[in-house]
Amino acid sequence: MTLLELILAVFVIFLIIYLADKERRYKALEDKFNTINHDIRSLRVRFGKQIEEFIPFFDDLFPYDRKKFYALGQPIDGIYFGDDKIVFLEFKSGKAGKTQMEKKIERLVKMKKVEFKEIRYNYNERNNR
Repeated sequence: MTLLELILAVFVIFLIIYLADKERRYKALEDKFNTINHDIRSLRVRFGKQIEEFIPFFDDLFPYDRKKFYALGQPIDGIYFGDDKIVFLEFKSGKAGKTQMEKKIERLVKMKKVEFKEIRYNYNERNNR
């Protein structure tokens, strides 16, 4: 083995070690980026949910009487009980889309598949058995 071959072999070994270290560092940075990106998305969701609670207090965003609005949170944000109609309300910001459940509720309302039911419960009868 000549001196040139030996130098070339050592260079290749160091190059492999260097590239492996770069790959390891890249992977570590990528993992950190993914963690930060996940945290940012999580904060946006939590911030959005908190903002939703205040939307009825912004006259320019909320066209209904806030005293007749009842917040639910899930599966829809709330219900407005007007004098002549009831409105299911879902607040969205940015590019947020509807969940499958929200789409289903919207579809059922549009199909007029909404009912009012009363369920009676007699506490005394139930406990005297």
